[in-house]
Amino acid sequence: MKLKVKFSLSATLLVVFILLGVSVCFFLAERRHLINQIKENQINIVDGLVLVSKEYLITKDQILLLNYINFLVRNKRIIYVLFTNPQGKILAHTNIQRLEEKDKTPIGLKAIKTNKLLIQSYQNKKGKRISDYALPVFVENKKLGVARIGFSQHELNKMMKKTVTQTGKRIFAIAFVVLIIGIFGSLILAQTLIGPIKKLVYGAKMIGRGKLNTVIKVNNKDELGSLAKEFNLMARQLKELDHMKQDFVSGVTHELRSPLTSIMMYIDLFFKGATGELNEKQKKFLNIMKNSSKRLNSFINDLLDIAKIERGKMELVKEPLNITTILRETIQLFTVQADEKNIIIVTKIQENIPVISADQNKIRQILNNLLSNAIKFTPEKGTITVEVKNNGEYVQVSVGDTGMGVPPDDLEKIFNKFEQVKGVRNRIAGSKGTGLGLAIVKAIVQLHKGDIWVESIMGKGSTFYFTLPKEENDSFDFC
Repeated sequence: MKLKVKFSLSATLLVVFILLGVSVCFFLAERRHLINQIKENQINIVDGLVLVSKEYLITKDQILLLNYINFLVRNKRIIYVLFTNPQGKILAHTNIQRLEEKDKTPIGLKAIKTNKLLIQSYQNKKGKRISDYALPVFVENKKLGVARIGFSQHELNKMMKKTVTQTGKRIFAIAFVVLIIGIFGSLILAQTLIGPIKKLVYGAKMIGRGKLNTVIKVNNKDELGSLAKEFNLMARQLKELDHMKQDFVSGVTHELRSPLTSIMMYIDLFFKGATGELNEKQKKFLNIMKNSSKRLNSFINDLLDIAKIERGKMELVKEPLNITTILRETIQLFTVQADEKNIIIVTKIQENIPVISADQNKIRQILNNLLSNAIKFTPEKGTITVEVKNNGEYVQVSVGDTGMGVPPDDLEKIFNKFEQVKGVRNRIAGSKGTGLGLAIVKAIVQLHKGDIWVESIMGKGSTFYFTLPKEENDSFDFC
């Protein structure tokens, strides 16, 4: 899972948990507030009845009290309203038939004795839950009666459920909007953080591929910005070290080439009899020196080629070429080596291969390297297959062998400088190579604006493919 996805999911989950916690807390707080508000509203209704009851006691206007009671019972939440004297005699009631009766119910008797607000909950004969609010009525500090109101708990719960549901919907809507904003915010924040990291990863890849002039542009003023600055500083230092290395290699190789040329020239003079006739032992030692000098000279040439490539100074002299002719000539050069190991070289050349635009010497260098490797890694009585195809705008050449193969993890690495497949050096005879050949081949192909790759199966062999662009003004074909 990518870091951006991980960060976005983590931030979103954090927002969800926070929203869930806040929403639950807010919902419970709203519910508690609603319960307190309903209770306060009920007390206010009872207070209103107490005030009207006082007015009735002072003015003896019973109609005023009855009208107010009739007004209260219009509220569906109120079951009954009554007013009793201190002895419990009912002076006003929603049920007219109970007037002048004495309230002998347990709730009524308890309400008569109270001097403060009394709230009692009970279930009536019809199974309805009722909250009874009783409040004494004082006139000039003298208790002259008790005002009582019975509220339907079912209606109260119904109203509270409706209000709570509406509140929940509002909370959900707000939470949903906040969640969407949080998700977008987390994505923006993730992009803000991941963007510089992606640039750093890209820069690391480029430096890993040898492009040491890579510069990371990160405008952040935070730790990521500091990391990018340190990365660019590291890249500059690596580039300086690479220049120093190139200068050193170039200087050493040039210094080695002159004395090596002299050594090789004097060896040839020995063989030509410049110092007299040689015996067999002397010829043997001189042959060893000659072969060693050739390998050293080849290594120096590879180092010089790599230095030119890295400095961008390798020049191509392009011309229209018949690659089939060059290929046949190159194969002829390796026939003796192939015969020594009983290796069969099979050629498959498609008809009417178009002309390519390329540097002849560099193309020969590519073919020499690939064929040399194929013979080196192909066991005795093996087969090397060389194939040329017309592939649209390109000519495709492949060199396959029946050797040991290349592990999947090494398919890309083998084109790197000084890179060789693990365990190969101990399994092949003769020269082990320097690990520069394929790096040079890849660079030459890319300079020609072509492509190169390898396919391999362990134990069955490898096939190297490369493409070269055909001549744009191709007006004829070679046979």
